[in-house]
Amino acid sequence: MAAIAYVTDEKMIEFHRFNGSHSIVFWRLSVKKFQDFKKGDLLFFLAKDRETKQSKEKGLMGYGCLQDIQVMSLNQMWKKYGNKTGYNTKKELLEVVERSNKSKELPKKITCLLLDKVCFFQSPIYLSELGYHINNNLESFTYLDRHEGKLTLDILQQVGKIGLDLWSSALSENNEQTFFQQLIQYKLSVMLDSLDIKFTVDKKYRESVVNKFFGADSLWINSQQFCFLNGKELYIIFQTNHYQLRGNFYKLLGQLVTLNLHIKNNIEEKIKIIVLTNKKFSEQQADVLSEFDFDYIYCDGE
Repeated sequence: MAAIAYVTDEKMIEFHRFNGSHSIVFWRLSVKKFQDFKKGDLLFFLAKDRETKQSKEKGLMGYGCLQDIQVMSLNQMWKKYGNKTGYNTKKELLEVVERSNKSKELPKKITCLLLDKVCFFQSPIYLSELGYHINNNLESFTYLDRHEGKLTLDILQQVGKIGLDLWSSALSENNEQTFFQQLIQYKLSVMLDSLDIKFTVDKKYRESVVNKFFGADSLWINSQQFCFLNGKELYIIFQTNHYQLRGNFYKLLGQLVTLNLHIKNNIEEKIKIIVLTNKKFSEQQADVLSEFDFDYIYCDGE
C-alpha cells in the first residue's frame, strides 16, 4: 500500500473543501507513470496553510483515495470533469496549468488522478512533527510509504486527534465513517505486516471472491490482497488443496487467534473475522472456528 504527498494548489484545495467534494480530479503535468501507486492508495494534499502560516513547511491538508488514472488533453479533462478539477471555469484551470508548466506551451496531454473518499483536516499535519522531513523546495510529489503503511497510519492517527474539517464534513455524507474505515484499514495492515500473517491466493480465485463479496464500501487491507474490510467485518481469503487442508487449517487457526488478540488490544471497534474458503471444512473444524467466534463461508470459485 503506497501513499504519496503531492504539492497542491491552495486555491484548488479550498474550492473542494468549501464545496465538500467527496470525489475529485487531481491533475499532474507529467504523463510518466508512477513506479508504485495503485487503486486504493492514498494521495495526500501537500500545501501551505493560508490561514495560520505558522511554518514555512508545507502541511498535509487532506487526502483522497485513488480510483483510476487517465491521460487526456486539457480540453477533454475540462469537458468530462468540469469543476471536479477544483476550478469554476476553464480559464482559471488553464491559468494555473500555465503557471505550473515550465514550458511556454500548454501540454498536449495531462494525467488525471481520479480520487474518491476525499477528506480534509481541521488543521494541517506537519510531517516534521512525526519525525519525517520533506524538502521545502519539493515541486511535485514524494512517497510516504511503499510498503504497508506505517507512516500513513501515524498520519491518520494524528488526524484522529485533531479531527476532520467541520465544514466539508457537514456537506459530505459519511465523511467521518469513511475516514475511520481507512484508519482501521491501516491499523490492520500494519498489524498483519508486523505479525507476518500472509496467505497466497491465486488471481482467478480472488476475482471470483471479489465478484461475490466485494461491495462498494469494502477495502483491501494490504497490497497482497488476501483480506478485505467491509464495515466491521474482516474477510480473509483462505485457499488450499485437499491434501494440505488439515495442516493449513490449523496454521490458519493459529494466525486468526493471534490476529484477533491484537485487534482486541489495539482497535476499539469490534471486528468480526470471517474466512472465505475454497474447501469445505469438516464439522469439527467449523466448531473450532465457532468456539473462537470466527465464521466461515464456503466459496468454491464457480
